[in-house]
Amino acid sequence: MAEFSPFVITGKGQALMAKLIAGSGIANFSAIKTSSTVYTQEQLASLTSLTNIKQSASISSISRINNTSVNIKGALNNKDLATGYTVNTIGLYAIDPDEGEILYAVARATQAGYMPPYNSITSSGILFDFVITVGNAANVTVTVNPAAIATQADIIAINAKIADLAGFVGYTEDDIYGVEVDFANRTFTRLAGAVGKTPGADFDSILAFGGRYRCNLTDEGVEVAKYGDTGYTETGALTQAITIEGVTYAAGTPVQVMVKQPKFYYKVVPLKLEKNDAEEIDRIEFTAGASSDGNITITLNGQNFNVAVLASENTATAIATKVRNATFNGWTTGGSGATVTFTRNKKGVCAAPTFNGGTTGVTANVARTQVGYIGKGFKLRKARYYVSMTKKAGFKVHPAFVQNGVEREFIYLSAYEGSLYDVSASAYILDDSQVADFNTDKLSSIANAKPISGLSQNLTRRNCGLLAENRGNGWYQQYAATIACSQLLFTIEYASMNTQSKIGAGVTNKTDDGATSMTELTGATTNLGNASGSVTNTNGYNVVSYRGEENLWGNIWKFTDGMNVYCDASQGIHSLYIADNAFAESKNTDNYKDAGITLATKEGYVSAMAYNEEFDWLFVPAETLGDSALPVGDYFYQNVSSSTGYRIARLGGSWNSGSYAGAFYWHVNYAPSGRYRTIGGRLVYVPPVAA
Repeated sequence: MAEFSPFVITGKGQALMAKLIAGSGIANFSAIKTSSTVYTQEQLASLTSLTNIKQSASISSISRINNTSVNIKGALNNKDLATGYTVNTIGLYAIDPDEGEILYAVARATQAGYMPPYNSITSSGILFDFVITVGNAANVTVTVNPAAIATQADIIAINAKIADLAGFVGYTEDDIYGVEVDFANRTFTRLAGAVGKTPGADFDSILAFGGRYRCNLTDEGVEVAKYGDTGYTETGALTQAITIEGVTYAAGTPVQVMVKQPKFYYKVVPLKLEKNDAEEIDRIEFTAGASSDGNITITLNGQNFNVAVLASENTATAIATKVRNATFNGWTTGGSGATVTFTRNKKGVCAAPTFNGGTTGVTANVARTQVGYIGKGFKLRKARYYVSMTKKAGFKVHPAFVQNGVEREFIYLSAYEGSLYDVSASAYILDDSQVADFNTDKLSSIANAKPISGLSQNLTRRNCGLLAENRGNGWYQQYAATIACSQLLFTIEYASMNTQSKIGAGVTNKTDDGATSMTELTGATTNLGNASGSVTNTNGYNVVSYRGEENLWGNIWKFTDGMNVYCDASQGIHSLYIADNAFAESKNTDNYKDAGITLATKEGYVSAMAYNEEFDWLFVPAETLGDSALPVGDYFYQNVSSSTGYRIARLGGSWNSGSYAGAFYWHVNYAPSGRYRTIGGRLVYVPPVAA
């Protein structure tokens, strides 16, 4: 960082200031200029101009500090600079009403800074911030901010601030695509390059969307055929030999049907946040009035409140009215009819309410409408989501393409829900026979197979992950960052989070038989290929696909790795821990990072997403006051009243989830040991990094 001596007012500058004090002139500061010439301190006052001027910056702002001071700011950068130079002198210029432009003040470098030429990659710049104080004609001073010369780090920081401002104001570049989501008002507005576009063909030219395609991938991660190519297959093994870069892959080579996803950059701009805390709201619904005089006892957060009732108050409504009009210190009562609500006057954790009618004959049902808590992170009320194929200031690589700190250019998502490959039988299990050997068998992605389930076999989340990892290096079951990739792309392309209304209900409307895995076979969307849409399968059910990924929601729940949820039943909250590698259960240390998020404390339709800056890419609920249409349209299941301990995450819903289902439908109620006939998984492949 360069440093400069105090500014010296030149002779012409002092003459101009004398005119200002006498009221006979107006100062108009016109420019700030840099020079490579080295002057002595003694030369400065007599200078009338600078030699070897290298750059000139216009005044960007002049603001009044007080009756005798103004603040002058300006900036320049090296975008048009072909040759670098050393900044030895800075001159402040002004317009004299009688003489025109004059050199008003000069500062010399006590530690010079270098302005490099532009290299087409990184810009450098100089920021100026002058405060001018007028005392009298003989004593006029100008002080310069010691941080006048900006380093490369300063410019990066400034560019980030500019990018943040652009995010708030709204980008206009046609290679940035965004959507503003107003959760509170339930509206979605297209932004930047997405304005005027409709889902589908309008997004096909954007690589993040249209660059996705189904393909065949070997267990070693070699892409041998694309959808539409000769030799492409969805059977799980090549039906003919294919030669790639001189290597021939014989017929019978195992291949999975995957969706290639190119890397992209993203930015989330929170426009309105609300601290993720809540006050306790309890509800008592009286079901019978008094039959004798006495006291009823209502316990709120461990404090007993007695209300005297009379036998004449013999209806539930009469008792409720009496209670509503009573005083409960620290609480506000409400409600109507036979129902009374109690809202605590401060946010925080509370004990559950209780009711005791004593000998009065009064009966009631007690419930917690909202659990009070002090949470982590924020409720996101309004935000802008952006993606771009080029790295813009303030944008980050989406975490789906970063594993253990290393970037990838692409990943592969599974086209179909996971089915089982039985290694001992050298055969795909097409009917969900419960024969998995979790030490050797493999999770698969092929057409015409019944998805794997935990009907009777021990298909826990970790065991499902093992089946995926058994396929080889780089193979996993879907995890938090990979599913967030598709969630973000859908949100921007469709300007919505309601996947059912935009693409289709999916296999979600069956009547459950209570005993079997009722999934439909994979592959109904084979002919959709890389496109989004839905089809009716041979059994008459709606099957959906988002740009090659079939049944992201519905048919069967999908385990999602890298999300460990800790339920603290005493506090009534769930905390979330995130990982992108070395997946394990019941862990919140090392590679599992605290997401700084408290999940919604009650089940219901999502009304606000949780937000923490480091994990701004997550789509997990912080509040559930929505409905089946807006702002998200998907449900959230949890159970804070159950025992303390770890929970696992699953996504999407199953064959009987109805309107609850969707690509944002989370369930965090099961312990890591949980398995069920409605839960399966799906593959993802992240290319390994060479050692």
